[in-house]
Amino acid sequence: MSRTRKPARLWLRPADKDREAVWIILDGGKQYSTGRGESDRAEAERALAEHIAKRFLEKPTEKHRAASEVSVAEVIAHYLLVKEETVRNSKELAARAKALLAFWGDKTLDDITTTTCSAYVKQRTSQSMARRELEDLRAACRMAIADKVTRHAVTVTLPPKSKGRTNHLDRDTMAKLVWAAYRKREVQRGVPTKKKATLHVARFLIAALYTGSRSARVWQASFKREKGRPYIDLEHGVYYRAAEDEQVAANKQAPPIRLPSRLLAHMRRWHRNGAKYVVEYQGRAADPKRAFRNLTDDVLGDEAKGIVRHTMRHTAATWLMQGGVDMWQAAGYLGMTKETLEKTYGHHHPDHQGDVGDAFTSGRAGRIRQ
Repeated sequence: MSRTRKPARLWLRPADKDREAVWIILDGGKQYSTGRGESDRAEAERALAEHIAKRFLEKPTEKHRAASEVSVAEVIAHYLLVKEETVRNSKELAARAKALLAFWGDKTLDDITTTTCSAYVKQRTSQSMARRELEDLRAACRMAIADKVTRHAVTVTLPPKSKGRTNHLDRDTMAKLVWAAYRKREVQRGVPTKKKATLHVARFLIAALYTGSRSARVWQASFKREKGRPYIDLEHGVYYRAAEDEQVAANKQAPPIRLPSRLLAHMRRWHRNGAKYVVEYQGRAADPKRAFRNLTDDVLGDEAKGIVRHTMRHTAATWLMQGGVDMWQAAGYLGMTKETLEKTYGHHHPDHQGDVGDAFTSGRAGRIRQ
């Protein structure tokens, strides 16, 4: 009986008098040099992952293999191949896959244990980042079973979900940021010009606050219908936050909303002045992440800690609750469940637990109703 072929793996070829130690890929009785020395283990693992992925994509493999015969790199490659046409942000997915491959690239599915998952989390800079990456690994393993790559189920152990940041800004702070973004001028050779350097950040702040939408759905939005983009119907005042035919995740709902009249007036003016996109820089839709960070740091100093683009969504939800808006309407507008809105932001609502306070204040608490 022939022996089962081992998955491709790394081997550190020892140094000798003529050459330094180097990582080698062993695969099917052949050796492939990674060109990486002993101290470049992470880069060698990436080379191994690329080697396995290339072989997987070019050559059909046997179905229903045991977990010990299937490399993690192959499973991730299969996952990326299937998801590349449907994922909303392929660059972020690729970045997460790269991080996974650096750790799991020379391992097989049966190496995925509680211990190795814990070790993966420890070597990442952020637990929430590690959790998101392991969620991708879990999805890839499940897809491998569904597509008959392997016959063995694998359990990917995730770290506890960190408590989400729900800090919000008050009206004075929001006004300070918006005005600073409008007034900032581009500097050339030490001299301020008339060009508004952070106009796109000002528009992002206004649109994100008024709609409570996630940042990508704001800065990618177009005033004309474009494939793969959210669309602002300026004529009818409707904001289609999901692109046409987009498959939206159940926990990331983005229903169409009617724009508030004040925001609609702003957007119509932006469009009349030549804007094609809600958040536009040099004629293109632009992610304001870096400019947003620089602006908040400059304007708020130490108080900017913890303020990110998603803070605009928290601020919108908080302000709606503080304004006493009906929870059912607010939840539908924000694209979240009423339960999530009440659990996370409900304590800001003026009616929150009002009957409880009234019972104690009036003296009804503690008395038996006849």
